[in-house]
Amino acid sequence: MKAEMQDSGFICLSGLNGSGKSTLLNIISGILKADEGYVRINSSDVTKLPMEKREVVLVRPDSLIPHLQVGNHLVWGAKTKKIETRPEIVEKVKETLGISYGGRVDRLSLGMRERVSLATAFLSQPKVILVDEAFSNIDHRDEFISSYAKLCKSDSIDLVSTTQRKDEAWIADHHYELVAGVSTRVR
Repeated sequence: MKAEMQDSGFICLSGLNGSGKSTLLNIISGILKADEGYVRINSSDVTKLPMEKREVVLVRPDSLIPHLQVGNHLVWGAKTKKIETRPEIVEKVKETLGISYGGRVDRLSLGMRERVSLATAFLSQPKVILVDEAFSNIDHRDEFISSYAKLCKSDSIDLVSTTQRKDEAWIADHHYELVAGVSTRVR
């Protein structure tokens, strides 16, 4: 793999199945170790750091803690990092992202679960949120992505999202295409 992204803000990474999108996000998050090269986040080399010290959250469609209630799930990541989340901030995030429901997370629709998982990632205040196809099942998707990107920008959190469709990159600040493990900056 030869992938390089030097931008910040909202980055869309497009590519067909098997192009290496998920592998790249797994390397950035620390789930996989790169065979060569390095991973830098905001100019800091995190290549040798364990994933829990990288200040990166990876969200996939199946990223959830099934037995938790929605309210407990939303603050779970922040609690594990010992970040206090004020109730008014949680309510603002819920309102912004259209989370007007409760109950056990495993009893929600896939799109509702994705909203909860993405809100949980945001509330844990990482430096980077990696979204691996986790916008794919959300109703009113463009509106949701725009709201999510604005939330991240307001808190200086970089957002990297993968998709198979190039035409979905319009909403991002930057667009990279991945073909056979090689990234190319489109804009």
